[in-house]
Amino acid sequence: MKKIILFVLIAVLFVTPITFLSSKQPVSAQSISNYDASVKQGEIVKVTNTLLNSEIKNADIEMIDTYYNHLTAEVKQLEQSIGRVPGSTKRKKLADTYLVPAKVTIERVIYEVSQYRLMLQISDSIGNGEIEKAESNMMKLERLKKRAVMIKQAGGYEELPFAINIRLRQNEAILQGDILYLRVYPYRVAIDAGNLNEYVNGLYDDITKQLKLTEQRIGQVPGHERRSELNKFYVKPTKEIIERTIYEISQYRILALITNDLEKLDMESVKKRFETLNRLKDRAAKIKDAGDYDPLPVEIEEFLRAKEYELLNPIKASKVEENQP
Repeated sequence: MKKIILFVLIAVLFVTPITFLSSKQPVSAQSISNYDASVKQGEIVKVTNTLLNSEIKNADIEMIDTYYNHLTAEVKQLEQSIGRVPGSTKRKKLADTYLVPAKVTIERVIYEVSQYRLMLQISDSIGNGEIEKAESNMMKLERLKKRAVMIKQAGGYEELPFAINIRLRQNEAILQGDILYLRVYPYRVAIDAGNLNEYVNGLYDDITKQLKLTEQRIGQVPGHERRSELNKFYVKPTKEIIERTIYEISQYRILALITNDLEKLDMESVKKRFETLNRLKDRAAKIKDAGDYDPLPVEIEEFLRAKEYELLNPIKASKVEENQP
């Protein structure tokens, strides 16, 4: 139906005499031609603007994106056409009639369209496994959202239907959750294989960072039921694996600090860290029993205790030397 309206309007423009403006002064044939062309292009812009506003009311972000493309391209053609019309009064009347309403609509949705398009790029990056690129664009999306709020408040634009924001925030939360999954997966594989190393230690920080961002973005999704579903799908399993391994990661990091202290011969600090390590081991055992977590591979515990024993040897050796006459 929308296409039929557009075709009919264009056809009418080609057969209807132009009476948009009149002038008592004689004008050249070229002036009339340029003016007529601007009116015809203006009517096309007007129809597309109407269609875009219709899709805004429908809160259909995909169709908004499509008609936004058409409208911006048609507005550009109209600006060029009006520029060839002689007489500032005629140009202003054409601009006020056709350009201004279209540009208001464009400015009203430009940030939502930009967010939608950036999220499509993020989705492609996730699909290609380009996690750093996806994370970078998610931060860009956050800046875009903040700028949109500032511009809209300053410009006094009419509010968009709330359903558009629901769709965008839900898409954003899903993308963030997918990024979190990409970070968790190799960590889970390494842990289940019993590999507790520098790679896993670093990835743990990435996971906790992305988990926090995921919770924040899910929190921006309107509707308790939607948020609950997203939290259940993305947040809950991630928290479980973090809680399952947090004490082992903490022990790994304390042992790394003890290594540095030994290199500096800071034995007082070494002693305090070993006391912290022992308290952590005791707490880990109690929490694991109470939480009913899946047991970690024995290789992880063996690795930690072997590292602890290795670091205890220099301490024992130093005490022996101190007791010698």
